[in-house]
This record gives sequence, structure tokens and C-alpha cells, in this order.
Amino acid sequence: MSERRYATAAALSLAMGLLAGCGPSPAGSGGLVGHMSGTSDVAGQPGDPAVGGGMLAIVPIAAMDGPFWELTGEDRVADPLAWSHLSAQLSEAQVTQLGGKVATIDGDGDFRVKEPPGEYAVCYWPSAVGSRIWGCSAVELPTEGELEALWGEAGFHLGVVG
Repeated sequence: MSERRYATAAALSLAMGLLAGCGPSPAGSGGLVGHMSGTSDVAGQPGDPAVGGGMLAIVPIAAMDGPFWELTGEDRVADPLAWSHLSAQLSEAQVTQLGGKVATIDGDGDFRVKEPPGEYAVCYWPSAVGSRIWGCSAVELPTEGELEALWGEAGFHLGVVG
């Protein structure tokens, strides 16, 4: 390879590496990217800038009208605002049975949701799938955009940025 071609290839490789490092880049492509952060209600105490690891269960909102509660054995909570502190045992098989999917939160708090636009309940597992969820949030997912997830004393919340 000539010096000029080598320099061009090296510059292109460097540029692609720099572009790949910009913004949330969880595994995969397509869908909506998001970031998980910690939050604190204690005066003078900022939350963690990133809460890494864990998983999200993305379930069609219609499942919250009955099937979710039947599968988890929990008492039904009708008000979506009260789901933020919901604690229920939920497996990946149950998520699939409810018509949902699972998304991974990487070590930097980044994640990607690949569901079609619509209304969903998104629940947060802080550790392995199948453990207890630590809250759910009702959200209408758009065709494109970014998501922001927060977890702290106020529970789990997920919304569209912007």
C-alpha cells in the first residue's frame, strides 16, 4: 500500500473510531437510544451520573390492564404514576408472554429500545433478568428520538427527551 493510501486509510479509520465514540452507542442499531441516570431527592446530593448494568422490560401498555398482574401475582395498580415503585418478580419468559422484549443497559448506562412506536410500560431490573423489577414507567415511544431513564428515591421513570 502506498504511503498516501496508508495515510488515507489511517485517517478514515481514526475518523470512524471518533464517530463511534460520540453519543449513546449501545450494541445494535436502529430503534431509540437512551441513557439511565441516578437521581437524588436529598438536598445537596446529586444523583449518580450513570447507572450502569441491568435490563429493561418493554411491555405493550395493554398488558397492564390485566395480564401483567395475573402473571406476576401482584395486586393490580391502576394508576401508572404509582408504578414507579412497583416491585414484582418478572422473568424474560413472562415479558415474552406479554408481547414484550428486553433491552440491556450497558456499563455506562446506555441502552437501545427497538420497539415500534406506541404505548408501553417499561420496567427496570437493576441486575439479572428474572429478579425483582424496581419500578415501571408508562411511556409513548415515538418513531425516533432519545430516551432518558432515571432511578432513585422517586422510583423509576422513563421519558422521551425533548
